[in-house]
Amino acid sequence: MRSIVSRGLWVVCAIVTLAAAACAADAQIGFGGGGPGLGLYMPELTQVNAFLEDAGFPQLDGDLLLIGGSGRGGVVPGLTYGGAGWGAWIESDTGTRHADYGIGLGGFDLGYAVGGDAHSVLTLGAVMGGGGAEVVLTEHPVSSSDGWNPEGIIVEPTRQIYDSAFVFVAPYVDMQIRLLPWMGIGLRAGYLLPFLELNGQDDGPLDAPDLALPGTYVRLSVVFGGLADLQSEPLAEESDSL
Repeated sequence: MRSIVSRGLWVVCAIVTLAAAACAADAQIGFGGGGPGLGLYMPELTQVNAFLEDAGFPQLDGDLLLIGGSGRGGVVPGLTYGGAGWGAWIESDTGTRHADYGIGLGGFDLGYAVGGDAHSVLTLGAVMGGGGAEVVLTEHPVSSSDGWNPEGIIVEPTRQIYDSAFVFVAPYVDMQIRLLPWMGIGLRAGYLLPFLELNGQDDGPLDAPDLALPGTYVRLSVVFGGLADLQSEPLAEESDSL
């Protein structure tokens, strides 16, 4: 826990230092915009899978599908700021037993555009905020061998819910490329560092492991916005006739 908090604080300090350096730099390009994105979240699921196995539920296999969005603006070189959020989930099923794991988060996006031109921008930064994670275990009743059920009776599945809330820092590298004057694409790779996790359970007799899982994520976004040259054009000299 201490190492995760320490790394998160170092990330924040590094960004603040870069932001201070931005005050001494001459901005060349301005940009702004945002939009939706798709990607993958790749945490280590070993502890969650061990918990599912002990509970008699199928394990989770693969990476989590990520859906989210972000918006930000700034100058190159210089400070960038905005907001970002995304959610990711994965599930497994054996017919009568179904397991879901999901995580969602959102926060303030602070970064530093280290380079770029009128067509692309490279940014180093971090998203800082809060989120939640959840495991839902659902077991459906097994039909009787002769297929008979009492008329008018609906047998509900049993459900166990385990959840957590957390604070996080997610450092990233982001590349935004302009395709049209008003639209482009953004590619972001980052790492989620959760800390200060609070675990709980809405309904379930078992003790779940930590559900705020650290891990790498990648996201490809459509960015509606643009980039503009901030260098002012020289003013035309007034005509002597005026």
